[in-house]
Amino acid sequence: MRGWRGCEETCGASIRHRMEKFSDTSFVKRFLEDPMLLKFLLPISLLLSVTLHAQTSVPLPARELRGSWLATVHNINWPSEPGLPVAKQKEQLKALIESAADVGLNALIFQVRPAGDAMYPSQLEPWSPFLTGQMGVAPSPLWDPLEFAVKEAHKHGMELHAWFNPFRALAGEKRVPSAGHIVCKHPEWTMKYGPDTWMDPGIPEVRAQAIAVIMDVTRRYDLDGIHIDDYFYPYPLTNAAKKKIEFPDSETFGRYKAAGGKLELTAWRRQNVDETVRIIYEGIKAEKKYVKFGISPFGLWRPNFPEGTGGGLDPYEDLGADSLKWLQQGWVDYLTPQLYWTIDRPKLGFITYYDWWLEQNTQGRHIWPGMNSSKVGDDRNAGEILHQMSVLRERGLKMTPGHFHWNFGSLHKDLGKLGTYTKERAYITHAIPPASPWLSQAKLPAPLVGKTVPGGKLTVDWQHSDPRWNSATRWWVMQAQINGKWITWETYFKDQLSAPWPDKATAVAIRAAGLGWEVGEAAVVTK
Repeated sequence: MRGWRGCEETCGASIRHRMEKFSDTSFVKRFLEDPMLLKFLLPISLLLSVTLHAQTSVPLPARELRGSWLATVHNINWPSEPGLPVAKQKEQLKALIESAADVGLNALIFQVRPAGDAMYPSQLEPWSPFLTGQMGVAPSPLWDPLEFAVKEAHKHGMELHAWFNPFRALAGEKRVPSAGHIVCKHPEWTMKYGPDTWMDPGIPEVRAQAIAVIMDVTRRYDLDGIHIDDYFYPYPLTNAAKKKIEFPDSETFGRYKAAGGKLELTAWRRQNVDETVRIIYEGIKAEKKYVKFGISPFGLWRPNFPEGTGGGLDPYEDLGADSLKWLQQGWVDYLTPQLYWTIDRPKLGFITYYDWWLEQNTQGRHIWPGMNSSKVGDDRNAGEILHQMSVLRERGLKMTPGHFHWNFGSLHKDLGKLGTYTKERAYITHAIPPASPWLSQAKLPAPLVGKTVPGGKLTVDWQHSDPRWNSATRWWVMQAQINGKWITWETYFKDQLSAPWPDKATAVAIRAAGLGWEVGEAAVVTK
């Protein structure tokens, strides 16, 4: 205790001397006035070098959402097949997440509810057959793929969004539902339509189930986002005569009308979906405001919007999807219209629709389109996907760019060298996701940064001067000065407080990033 007291007095005096040199900064003033905060600082004073001033000359970090879907339905991306040993499942998932980080992504959309089932332990729905090979059977030994994915993604500086299909009950006809599945518990809530079985969105209990499942996951996991895709009412099927087969919800609609309902069929369907979307958004914000809610609807709102565009499908009428309303009501934090067409396609061009969506964005939400990277080698090459990224960046003054690849297999398997070209040409430097000022606008201070040499390896260390800022911080952003130029180097999750010194860097800057990806002032340490 006596030795520590001496260190406390000596180090405290040294720190005060350094801080007085920069006493114009607000956090330094707080330290000089608060002995308890000074005491908290003492351990970091033992670092080889400490820089205690904000460096306003450091440019802001580069921003772009770079994401991909990681699909589990039909084992599209993971696991490679149902029923693998747990060790193999973990190995594959870890490799995919590491691959995503290596190529330069900063967000993954991980499918956790393919069809009324769960890729995680749930009291509400059975284990997914795409994981274990048999619905309702838990993996053995027991593990939680969602928790694993969240931790691995965060360890690599990436967001993890949990992806749900709200109304599909069974994907295809091969999987036998378990006793705890909605098809067996409430067959009156479901119906067969084509090869799939669907929950009826017109039944209030069905909507309540989808909402309850999503809110359960929102509460239990440290997620960055919640995501639902384009399957609301199912895509229309046709018979041998090419006539539309009606979705079999006439009884539900009849009960609605008998109870005094005034809406016609398709308007009633849209109301059912709208209500689900609104309640999910409001529920997430009440529970964890910073968790983003995103939807990836079909790429167009309705045919002829904009004029002269579109084809046969009308998502507004056919799917019950009023995606324009969700955007303009502010019921999403990001919209990911599936712009799966090439740039030059007549009536369905990538640029045409992206520009139209930007014009409709009255609430200033993120528009991060989906790109059909899986079609590389079919009707497009890797250059088309890189061109689409460039188009989004060219409109950066209207919308901080972002995009999602459908699906991650195209990057992981280097389809048409897409993974190689994306890493070497499009994602040359690191980028952090765009800020969401409607979610958080904390004025984060510059942290304390320093250098240590554990095991002979130069390392950067950091922490908040006042621990009360920890709750407002979700990420740390490192920038590096290399050859006289500042670049965005890496992102670290909130609980990581050190990292290796970047190669060839002469200086390093560290910023705290808040719950809405707002960044604070930079603190700099030189080599």
